[in-house]
Amino acid sequence: MRKNYVIIVGGGSGTRMQSAIPKQFMLLNGLPVLMHTLTAFSQSNTKPTIILVLNNRLKSEWEQLCIKYSFDVPHIIVEGGDTRFHSVQNGLNHIKQLSEPIKPTYIAVHDGVRPLVSKEIIDYGFQQIGLHRALITAVSSKDSVRIKELGDTSRAVDRSTVFLVQTPQFFSAEILFEAYEQTYSDTFTDDASVVEKKGYPIQILPGDTRNIKITFSEDLLFAEVIMKSLAND
Repeated sequence: MRKNYVIIVGGGSGTRMQSAIPKQFMLLNGLPVLMHTLTAFSQSNTKPTIILVLNNRLKSEWEQLCIKYSFDVPHIIVEGGDTRFHSVQNGLNHIKQLSEPIKPTYIAVHDGVRPLVSKEIIDYGFQQIGLHRALITAVSSKDSVRIKELGDTSRAVDRSTVFLVQTPQFFSAEILFEAYEQTYSDTFTDDASVVEKKGYPIQILPGDTRNIKITFSEDLLFAEVIMKSLAND
């Protein structure tokens, strides 16, 4: 019997929001952003075990929010690291202690500030990871793309070959464990880049333009519009 996990990276702060409230705790449609994210995975058919990686200084605040909003989605809190890489690494170390070696184990990694991920993407990703070993969700670029070169020059790139990477990203456990044994590098911008550095190919699953990352204050407004639109469908 297979075992599925999701590591939700709940780090970050309100710096780019110009807010004292961490962006994952800001309210979206009446609930903290992070609660929407955890709920999406708990309501999927796959129902992976949820590992929430959270900066230790935010743990008490999160627990208080869970009480305030009667939030009871089951999850395990793991202390975050200095970087996203080290936070995911901490989540993986916890899974190693929980997972039985005889079971095939699959792990998704997701940004805590992507609250609009659909259960269809979650379920499809976990379904497909049984056929592939490393999958990312991504959407095609709608804009023209140029690459900066020496000086002030640039060159055009065929936008049909350009994809904007999202999360969740899905991996077989043995590959992700192996990849995260590497020494940290500034080139590790997401989990796929860590796995790719180890020599494994990355497959692309169709993403969703509505699966936005909450980074700036206007993203919250956009997310609320999307949620209302989904509720009316």
